[in-house]
Amino acid sequence: MLSRVANLIYWIARYLERAENTARIVDVNAQLVLDLQSRQDADDPRAWEPLVFVTGSDEQFHELYGEKVTERAVIEFMLFDKRNPSSVLSCVGFARENARCIRDQLSTELWETINTFFLRLKDDDFTRYAQLGSADYLAWIKAQTQLFHGVAEAMLPRDDGWWFYSLGRHLERADNTSRILDIKYFMILPSVQAVGSALDMVQWASVLRSCSAFEAFRRSRRGDLDLVRVVDYLIRDEAFPRGVLYSVAEAEQCLVRIGAGDGEPHVAAVHDLVRSLREDLENADTKSVIAAGLHEYLDGLQLRLEKIHNAIQSAYIHHGRASLQVQVQA
Repeated sequence: MLSRVANLIYWIARYLERAENTARIVDVNAQLVLDLQSRQDADDPRAWEPLVFVTGSDEQFHELYGEKVTERAVIEFMLFDKRNPSSVLSCVGFARENARCIRDQLSTELWETINTFFLRLKDDDFTRYAQLGSADYLAWIKAQTQLFHGVAEAMLPRDDGWWFYSLGRHLERADNTSRILDIKYFMILPSVQAVGSALDMVQWASVLRSCSAFEAFRRSRRGDLDLVRVVDYLIRDEAFPRGVLYSVAEAEQCLVRIGAGDGEPHVAAVHDLVRSLREDLENADTKSVIAAGLHEYLDGLQLRLEKIHNAIQSAYIHHGRASLQVQVQA
């Protein structure tokens, strides 16, 4: 497979997974704000500031919208602002453009799914979001991305293209599940005594629901909702498909199936990075992680996933170009 085609397929999956998870991050924040004890707290701009912080977009947000953080500004920035490359509209637009570039590699049904999604989304704004309500509008975004993934599951041949698609999807999912957890970390409870309270459990339930994990968690983990149990489930559970460990393990299997260039240093480096991360996740002690600082752990996890992405680009996308350039110069 041409590295250009592999890269476009890889990024189609990443962009659509990012769009879905951006909707999930907005959804969990909206639910957490509604669960605050007083309306005055819910109207506090600081309730929305963590959203742009944990996505790594705080500097860009303040450049575009100023220092004052409001619900409307954050929603516009996260969902509809074309100037934000990680907004839902930007991600769906980038995925559609990538799909257009490899139109001959995709089925008609797959192209029509992404094209229709973009055309229906491109004129939406905060007014449309408010009219439908946050829950219904974000559920529609999630359903559209899941529809594309479902069509891809049914239509894409299980060749290198599929494994690059699956690789991008699982790496993006691992990264964004960690960011959803980080949202709760930054939602400050009214007092220290609120930890372990009914409000605390309601908030953790919102986090689980944002990952479609509430029912699965209840079936597999008995007991109350609390920090340790929810964090352990979303990071270390081996069976839950939106969990970090599960996603990293699936990404590792995708690399095994791609297998091109076995023995080359760049390829070996990718496999080593993914295997090391999987083993660290399997052996992690959740209580020790929380004691040392959950945010710092999640931040380090995101940096390791970024390093894996860069290694994939070097091994499969840019490495061949560099070798060709050396040959030409020689």
